[in-house]
Amino acid sequence: MLWIGVIVAVLVFLDLLFVELRRAVREAKRIVNRLEAYAELPIVSMLAASERDVDRIVGAIDELTALVERARGAIGVLRGYIPKGSSPG
Repeated sequence: MLWIGVIVAVLVFLDLLFVELRRAVREAKRIVNRLEAYAELPIVSMLAASERDVDRIVGAIDELTALVERARGAIGVLRGYIPKGSSPG
C-alpha cells in the first residue's frame, strides 16, 4: 500500500512539473512574439537610421582635420599666386 502511495505522489509531482514547464514554454513563446512585434515598431527603424547618421557624422568629423590641412595648403598656394598680366598692388 505504501508503494502505491509513493507512485501516486511521484506521478502527481511529475504532472505538476510538466504543467509548469508547459506554462513556462508558452510564456517564453509569448515573450518572443512580443519582442518580434516591438522590432517592427517605427521607432526602432528610426533609432537604426539615427545610428547610421551618427556614424556618418563621426566619419565626417574624422575627415575634418585632413580637409583643414588641404585648405591650408591651398591657401598657401593661392597667396603666392600672381595672375599673368596684372599689375602688383
